[in-house]
Amino acid sequence: WLLEVDASQEAKNATVHDPKTLCGLPSRTKDIRGVNLETRGQDTIITIPEKFPPGSIALFETWTPGAERSEGLDKFVTSGARQAFSQCDLTDLNFVLYRCEPEERDSSFGSDGVYAIPNYGPLVYAGLQGWWSVLRDVIAKNDLGHPICQHLRDGQWALDYCHGRLQRMSSKEGYEHLQQPAEWLHERFEAIRKVPSFLLPRYFAMVIQTAYNAAFERGIELMADNVRTGQNFLQSLSMVSVQVTGYMNNASLWPVKTVPSLAAGLPHFSSDWARCWGRDIFISLRGLLLGTGRYADAKEHILAFASVLKHGMIPNLLSGGKLPRYNSRDSIWFFLQNIQDYTKMVPNGMSIMQETVERRFLPYDDTWFSHEDPRAYSKTSTIEDIIQESLQRHASGMSFREHNAGPNLDSQMKDEGFNIDIHVDWDTGIIFGGNQFNCGTWMDKMGESEKAGSKGVPGTPRDGAAVEITGMLYSTLVWVDDLRQQGKYKYDGVSISGEGDKVISFKNWAAKIKENFERCYYVPLKHKDDRKYDVNSKVVNRRGIYKDLYKSGKEYEDYQLRPNFPIAMTVAPDLFDPEHALYALHMADKHLRGPTGMATLDPSDLNYRPNYNNAEDSTDFHTSKGRNYHQGPEWLWPTGFFLRALLRFDLMRRKTPEEKVETYQQVTRRLAGCMKAIKESPWAGLTELTNQNGAFCADSSPTQAWSAGCLIDLFHDAREFSAN
Repeated sequence: WLLEVDASQEAKNATVHDPKTLCGLPSRTKDIRGVNLETRGQDTIITIPEKFPPGSIALFETWTPGAERSEGLDKFVTSGARQAFSQCDLTDLNFVLYRCEPEERDSSFGSDGVYAIPNYGPLVYAGLQGWWSVLRDVIAKNDLGHPICQHLRDGQWALDYCHGRLQRMSSKEGYEHLQQPAEWLHERFEAIRKVPSFLLPRYFAMVIQTAYNAAFERGIELMADNVRTGQNFLQSLSMVSVQVTGYMNNASLWPVKTVPSLAAGLPHFSSDWARCWGRDIFISLRGLLLGTGRYADAKEHILAFASVLKHGMIPNLLSGGKLPRYNSRDSIWFFLQNIQDYTKMVPNGMSIMQETVERRFLPYDDTWFSHEDPRAYSKTSTIEDIIQESLQRHASGMSFREHNAGPNLDSQMKDEGFNIDIHVDWDTGIIFGGNQFNCGTWMDKMGESEKAGSKGVPGTPRDGAAVEITGMLYSTLVWVDDLRQQGKYKYDGVSISGEGDKVISFKNWAAKIKENFERCYYVPLKHKDDRKYDVNSKVVNRRGIYKDLYKSGKEYEDYQLRPNFPIAMTVAPDLFDPEHALYALHMADKHLRGPTGMATLDPSDLNYRPNYNNAEDSTDFHTSKGRNYHQGPEWLWPTGFFLRALLRFDLMRRKTPEEKVETYQQVTRRLAGCMKAIKESPWAGLTELTNQNGAFCADSSPTQAWSAGCLIDLFHDAREFSAN
């Protein structure tokens, strides 16, 4: 159209002298005649008349021959995805969305890994999340100069990769539901292959975003109602369960049966022996599997670890049941706590108590033999029997040496560290164990530096009675006694070692712990009250807290402020004086809580070293080879237990609905750092740990199962408290 303007003096005067309205000169558009189009090879020449003044408008319609569709290309590439992914289950989605480098190598038997973009590097996942984590920032910033855009202009290899991995997997048994997503991707990629190369980044991003959204939404759809109707943060946390739970050829839960297994973290703990840790799984399971409605997966993990019970313990490292290692004193208690949670959270959950498992080793027998030995899996036990054996073995006391002890099992540990000793002090009912040469709880970093003289010296041995173990022991005893009273548990108690046939009931064992807990663990706020508690005033560093340990090998370690007492508060709140508990939580909030994680040691402690670098090879005894792994760096999973304890005990003091709302607000405010972290992470998860004040830690696993799982636990608790 040609713009014609009335520039006469009369029109100018009328416009300039209008006293009420600011307006322009009268104008109109007029169709232009004589516009010619001429095609010359790949170019089209448009010729317009000489008269085409400023303000004139030329509007052209363009199209790409061969790429057009009746409904429009944009609409075609962004349609049909929900239907295509509608038959996928959560294990399918693990492959569609995720799979880090070791996992992708495993599923392809070494032939394929994650995609690497020239001048950028490898993606974090082979699946759609890997691509979307890059593309979302490109789209947000309109960064057409990003290496992924240039790579797409240079060729269509990315299209071949994305479709090819789904197509190949869809032909394998158990992955038939991937055929529709593979076909959907094929049709969309075929349509956009014909667009000019400069447009391919745009259309590739549209296809990936559409597929990613459909797969993500399908994952949420398959989870429990609390997740489906929950806020975005809860849904993001819940999808971590899909990230870390999948099939692995080299890391099943069973020696001869392949089932999805839960990885401790990606990519560091994703493959082979390093994937399935008893402790990590049962710290994560309540949130990631029970809290999301994945009851069948939770049950499979419980049964698998029950089958390898030995020494009254579950293994720290499962190794598919072939070479389990029994060196963690706390794993069994997280395991038993999860069985309790299963019975309470799952519809008809009590039925698991009568589930039967074939035993990898003989019941009440410490003899080691191969998984191929005829004795392996020759005996059976119910889960009820497994629970009782665990309690009885601890009540009887244990003293054993790890199978295959020596450098082939652990090249860093000193010989004494392979000796495992556990016993009950029947005056208090508290279980003691470990020594100064091993580290049987989650704070399990062994010194490795010959240069610094720390090789074989644990950073945190935590021998004696760890506060969280005492709490979980009490929780288990109270639970089984309640079941016994209802006629749902056939055992009455345990036999006491060395006292003939004397039996102590679960109720009386629990009562001993409750009677002594505050006296043994509480460090009073005022010096004058020390006489009421088992406290050495000369060793106290900080008051108004709960000890991390009781009667450890180094007395000062008992009195260290660490983030373990909230675990006991969460599972066994009635062990704690509410006023003492709130003040101790205040101390943790003030001195330990970071932007996302909890400092693993009080900053006022002389051993505090908050920055972890596993590659450091110095002469510093405290930090060389990362010996300070749990001596100050801020771990994320304890944040979940801290906030659960804070929520519970703060609600106890609230009287009105308005006051209770304030409690929820205070807890929510402390989640801000984690909300930001999971949103920004290319791994779409929460990291294992950070350095001081939330600083990035290069040696941290970037997405860790328990970091997300323990926050899902918080949401579950909040929902329960609100309902009550």
